[in-house]
Amino acid sequence: MSEPIQTTGYWNGAVDSYIAGAEPFTAQFCEDAVVLADVDAGLALLDVATGPGALALAAARAGAVVTAIDFSQAMINRLSARIGELPITPACMDGQALDLPDASFDRACSVFGIPLFPDWRAGLSEMARVLRPGGRAVVGIADNPHGFGPNPLLARSREKHFPLSPAPVDVRMDLVAEPRRLVTEFAAAGFGNIAIEERTHDFVLIASLFTADHPMIAANPMLTGLLGDDRLRVIGEAIEEAHRRSRGDHLLLPGTARFIIGAKS
Repeated sequence: MSEPIQTTGYWNGAVDSYIAGAEPFTAQFCEDAVVLADVDAGLALLDVATGPGALALAAARAGAVVTAIDFSQAMINRLSARIGELPITPACMDGQALDLPDASFDRACSVFGIPLFPDWRAGLSEMARVLRPGGRAVVGIADNPHGFGPNPLLARSREKHFPLSPAPVDVRMDLVAEPRRLVTEFAAAGFGNIAIEERTHDFVLIASLFTADHPMIAANPMLTGLLGDDRLRVIGEAIEEAHRRSRGDHLLLPGTARFIIGAKS
């Protein structure tokens, strides 16, 4: 049995698959976050749940002096190998209890990390704590509780065929509630001047390889509990929908992220 997604063991074992399959997609949102954070030369920026470091690298290239933390040592090791001469300090650290001084950063960002925290409110509060007054935070989350790629397709297909057995949500996804909820939670964490922006990018897959045996379908959590013909019925409709979106031999599966932006009060 694989380890839960909220554990270090899961992410320590997922480095290569994440970089190959997900990072080309998620890195686009990391670039968005750096722009929304209004990064300028010399600013001190904290990247929470950095993973292999796409946001940290983008921020450093934009001129920031970056501290990048993640609770997965394997992810931190991979980022360390990518840094070169860029001003990035990687550290293995729990985003729910940052071992960092109060008011020590000008910017704090996290893309697709905070909703995975067992205590995401602590993650938001910690980001506020380490920001200087007026410092800006940017948090990116999926706009739905199922994530990206084929997941929403499978979830919709399952709901259509088995409305009494919807796709499971395995992580704490309270943060994908309606935008008013996001503003309330961000304010409670210590932020003001709150705004929400959305960005959409395509998750790209090779159409000819996208079958029921594809790893992103065969082991997809949206299919948990489905067997035999029930499973194949859900998969078949999701694949048909995906292929209707194809461009040549590429499937373009759009995904939208919400970015919550605020300044430390």
